[in-house]
Parts: sequence; structure tokens; C-alpha cells
Amino acid sequence: MINYNDLAKKYFSGRINADEENELYAWVREDESHLDQLHAWEDEWKGSEENSQDVSWERMLGRIAAREVLEGGDFRTTKKTVRWWPYAAAAVMALGILLRVALPHDNRQIYAMEAPVGEKCRVFLPDSTVVWLNSDSKLSFDESFNHKVRNVKLVGEGYFEVAHNENKPFSVICGDVSVLVRGTKFNVSAYPEERFVSASVVEGHVSFINEDAHLELYKGQSAQYDLLAGVFSRSLEDPEDAAAWTQSRFRYDDITLRELSVKLSRTYAVRFHFNTTEHLDQRFNISLRNNETLPEVLQALEFIIPVKARIEGDNVYIDKKHN
Repeated sequence: MINYNDLAKKYFSGRINADEENELYAWVREDESHLDQLHAWEDEWKGSEENSQDVSWERMLGRIAAREVLEGGDFRTTKKTVRWWPYAAAAVMALGILLRVALPHDNRQIYAMEAPVGEKCRVFLPDSTVVWLNSDSKLSFDESFNHKVRNVKLVGEGYFEVAHNENKPFSVICGDVSVLVRGTKFNVSAYPEERFVSASVVEGHVSFINEDAHLELYKGQSAQYDLLAGVFSRSLEDPEDAAAWTQSRFRYDDITLRELSVKLSRTYAVRFHFNTTEHLDQRFNISLRNNETLPEVLQALEFIIPVKARIEGDNVYIDKKHN
């Protein structure tokens, strides 16, 4: 018989393996009372000798991890790239990156996770919501999550399958705009270097809001918020296409080479250099559905617009194609 209390202790300390973690998640999803029990066990564990200050950073950083990386459409367990980081101090060293975080005035613990450039990840939130993070994206929430409300902060792009709870609204906060839901599937893109924050609804209904206005979106609808103009507008993007990156495919309609290069830089962890600007703002459509490699993507691009692409290490050089 499985001892779920023992599995929970391994989970809290970061010592759980992939099979045990899946077994624990399955048990939690069986009944709402199991999640309450898990929280009770966590409270007990926090006050136990097993949770001593001598626990290594490596174990502590793994406490709430769903260590699964999306590679070619499959999720494979790893301890390398996907972590929840509980900020118990002002600075935490993890994965070679030093993160400095100012703790809130009420000293609530903050949890954060990052999908590095060139990788994607999936994570299970405490309320059983599932989130996919695209390359170069960060998600965070504090310890009040799932008490009265469920608020998370997103920088980058995420696809959310929100566990339904009519009494606990779920909000994705992206700077000055938020996406408010109670249970649905949707994609949000909010990279800081881009002018627009976009939202696309695959199932259900969301409210796309800021302090001055809001826009209601239903299944099959998309919209964007112009950060410079401060206005919402509906877009023609197909929500299924917006979330296609979770399956390692993508389709872009009416995109420029300049815009595509930014997306490919994140996806493949490369830097683009343009030796010609002639076609930078030319608009075109491109669809890739078979988890193509970067050379295959660039080869497809060369058939669409008259450019020549070459790869040198982590750099991609775009030249004018000569007949």
C-alpha cells in the first residue's frame, strides 16, 4: 500500500523521483480533500526536524518542482532546468543565475520558476492548474495562492489549463494588464520587449482587463493590448495556433521577418544578424508542424522570401539572396 505521507515528505524536501511524483499528483487529483491533506502535511513538515536549516540548497530548491521539460512534444524528467525557487532570503543562487528579490512587507514567501531561453517546461500549481511556459518565460506567485484568490505573475508566454473553482478567481498578471478566469484553457504572451500583450482562449471565457477597461473573450477568440497606446483590440489569431508552441509547432499569419527572428531567437537560443534590411518588414505566412530543426526552419524561410540564411555557432546571419 502506498504511503502518501512519505511521498509528500519527499516532495517537500525535493527528494521525490518522477514516478513517485506522478503517483502523488494522481492521488491529489482524486479528491479535493487530498489537496487539503497535502497542505496539512506540509505544515507539519515545516515544523519538523526533517526541515532543518542544514537541508542543502539543492533539495530546498526542488520542493515544489514539477521537473518536466518539453522536448519535441514529449515531457521528460530533468532536474536541470525547471525549478520552483522559494525565496527564503533576499538572494538565491540557482542554475548559475543569481536572482535578487525584495521580500514583500508582510514577508510572504514567493515562489518562482523560469524556462530558460531555448527550452519549454510544464508545471503543476498547488490548485492542480497546469501551466506550460515558453522559452525565456517566468512565472511567480506568493504563499497566499489558492487561499481566497489565485494570482500568478507572468513575464513571457504561458499556456494555462486552469482548474475550475467558481469561488477562487484565477488571475494572470502581466504588468498593467491581467487575464481573469475561473476555469478555462488559454494562452497569454507578454514578453517585456514586445509592444503587445496578447490573450487567446482555447476553451471557456476570460476577462482581459486593466484599471481603465476590459474585454470579454470566449472560446475561439483572441485579443491584444497595446502597451504604448493603452488600448485593447481584437485580433484574428487562431487560439489553436497561439498555443501550438506547446506541441513544438507553430503557425504565424501576417508576420514580418523582424518579428519572426525574435521568436526564433527564443525558441532556438540563437542571435540573428541582418546584413540586409530589405525584407525585414515584409509580411508573410509560415507554418511548421513537425518539430523542425533550426536549419529546416531557415530553409523554409528561404523559399518564402528572397534571403539567404547561414548558421555559425549560436548566430544566424541573414543576407540578400542573389540570383
